[in-house]
Amino acid sequence: MQTNLVVERFKQQGFVQIKQVLKPSVITKLQHFCDELVAQAQSHYVAGLPFDNIAVMQTADEPFVYRVNELFQFQPQFAHLLAQTELMSYVEAIIGEAVLPSYESLVIKNSLDARGFDWHRDMAVKTQEPIFTVGVYLDDAIAQQGALTVIPQSHRSQASVCDLKRQLSNAQLQYVDITANAGDVVIHHVNTVHASGRQKGSAIRRTIYFEFRAVSHFIDNPCFPSEWIEKRQALMAHLNTLNSDQMANNLQLSKNFYATQIQIEPAEYCIEFAS
Repeated sequence: MQTNLVVERFKQQGFVQIKQVLKPSVITKLQHFCDELVAQAQSHYVAGLPFDNIAVMQTADEPFVYRVNELFQFQPQFAHLLAQTELMSYVEAIIGEAVLPSYESLVIKNSLDARGFDWHRDMAVKTQEPIFTVGVYLDDAIAQQGALTVIPQSHRSQASVCDLKRQLSNAQLQYVDITANAGDVVIHHVNTVHASGRQKGSAIRRTIYFEFRAVSHFIDNPCFPSEWIEKRQALMAHLNTLNSDQMANNLQLSKNFYATQIQIEPAEYCIEFAS
């Protein structure tokens, strides 16, 4: 998709889907890295070993990993996504300057997990800045099986998530279902209201998520210490020296990469109590 069209759709609708951003060979490697990470996490869980930033659900048959935060800590090779030229060209075009990821995580959906994500904004604070979440799909996500749904233009709305949910119920608003294939990327503004249901099919659905902001935003925001910014700038500089088509198994991440903790703005969900 042409970059100017991606930028325009994002600005107008608050989200944009870009088909086949990643090559099949890259997707295959990412799926392999994911399998390795999940197997390692499950073995640690079964052995009773402690680990942070990995969420595990115990099913009747086996433990199931459904979320991994601080992703590069467990599988540095996922950082190669930040060296994918086409992906990053879209990201930088939307923001309009140099960028850094605020966080990186892996979400895995399985039919054994009865939960979904109700309507929400990734950031409760309203902002006109192009701060957004990028979902990189490692598997197909089918609308009829609980994939992403979005309320177009809701990033510009001052209404609360609860108000927008009521408007949906009253048919005053419409949402859009997004069916994605492995290799697709969906970008949505942090104020865009969206949801996803439980995985109804038998296959798993794995998505890598990044949040991106301008470097200048991080520098001007006291929530982000200078040492945290410098570590991420150093990682991006290193990745820019790599061939984006080569996803080496030996990418090294400094042991203290996640040592400096940050607290990003909370999300906005609709919580109502019965009267």
